[in-house]
Amino acid sequence: MQIKVSKSDVLWNYAGTIVSMSSNFVLLPFLMAFLSDEMLGLWYVFVAVGNLVMLFEFGFNPTFSRNFAFCWAGARRLTREGRDSEVGDEADPALLSCLIAACKMVYGRVTLVALAVLAVPGTAYVLHVSAGLDVAEVLASWTVYAAAVLLNLYFLYYAAMLRGIGSIAADNKIKIASKASQLAVTALLLFMGLGLFGAAVGFMVNSVLYRVLGSRAFWRDRRVAAMGVRDTLVDRAEVREVYRTISYNAYKDGAVQVANYASTQASTLICSAMLGLAESGAFSIALQFANAIGNLGLALANSYRPMIQSAYQRGDNGLIRRAAGKGAVVYLAIYVAGYLGVLVVVYPLLAVFKPGSSFSPLVYSGVSMYLLLYDWHSLFASMLCNMNKIPYTGAYIATSACGLALSVALIKTAGLGVWGLVLGLALPQLVYNNWKWPQAAAREMGTTVPALLRLGAESLLCRKGK
Repeated sequence: MQIKVSKSDVLWNYAGTIVSMSSNFVLLPFLMAFLSDEMLGLWYVFVAVGNLVMLFEFGFNPTFSRNFAFCWAGARRLTREGRDSEVGDEADPALLSCLIAACKMVYGRVTLVALAVLAVPGTAYVLHVSAGLDVAEVLASWTVYAAAVLLNLYFLYYAAMLRGIGSIAADNKIKIASKASQLAVTALLLFMGLGLFGAAVGFMVNSVLYRVLGSRAFWRDRRVAAMGVRDTLVDRAEVREVYRTISYNAYKDGAVQVANYASTQASTLICSAMLGLAESGAFSIALQFANAIGNLGLALANSYRPMIQSAYQRGDNGLIRRAAGKGAVVYLAIYVAGYLGVLVVVYPLLAVFKPGSSFSPLVYSGVSMYLLLYDWHSLFASMLCNMNKIPYTGAYIATSACGLALSVALIKTAGLGVWGLVLGLALPQLVYNNWKWPQAAAREMGTTVPALLRLGAESLLCRKGK
């Protein structure tokens, strides 16, 4: 069946993105008020390490989501690349059951590996960068935070399953409820004087609630229930065959996610290690704002992903171009407006909450420009990914490695500080990725980037006119 994205799905996706983004913004004044500069910087180290460990699922989440969409659109078998030429009117329950069982198998194994990493090198790194702080508080906070990360990682398959069957609204309602609970609990515990430990407990509440609500939403979906899907009653050989098929692109997806992390979130780890926790906190806040604006800008394109994947499986190229064009136009408009809004309104307020702080609008502008360019080529790379084609893995790995090496070199030898970090990451991307993948994706869709933007703008204006 063709997955359709309704206005309600789009609105809930925006709502989910806004709540995820604003919850961090709303939480920030509490963290700034109740945590020292060093503890604030350590919180962002927790976040950076947690994000690194989430990469251990190594591309299976987008791969599973994409294959759930293909299966939901009527595919009778899954393919390593491209699509199945045989398409049915309804999803195959047996194939769907095998895919779910493969999900659980993969995430169980990944979580065990992540546990070992968080327990030993993760703890060692946290203790290293927090030297001089209360060891008991740091370890207690880190233990709770790490446990919540593991819980998030194992049950990440619910996000893939819900989005893969087009339940975008349900997935975002769950995110909103989980984030709201985290915010309320964290604020309360900070007021009670629990500091960094309180923030970690709030994050745990988010993880537990998402798992409970995600499970209920998927298994109680009337369409899933009507098919009689039973992931426990499957042939293990068939599950392994599904795994072998989808892992071909999953590992490519995973390598790209690692490269994305190295080109964005890893900068926080470099900053904390080379420039100190206070400087890392200021840089991380700039990165958080820019990331939030980018995520809001990409919300429409992300809403359309299951629909584009379903349209690709069913051969509807016109729908693919219209959806991709609208996603690109909306991204540009929201990013520019969001950047200006934060610069003019939010950064002056930061000085009110924490006078004498090192939050720099210029650093924020540099980070924002870098992420604008990075998100732009990533948007078009995701369009290729929607069509089960991932030709950009090698380029992403090479540019991220060059970016990290250049950043370290500019900080150590040129003394450029945070600017060395930003410039070092940006230059390799400008040389290749920023122009290559928009052109490649447009060519795959049988158009050009300017034509795609015109089509997107026309589609949006026509809908608005109606």
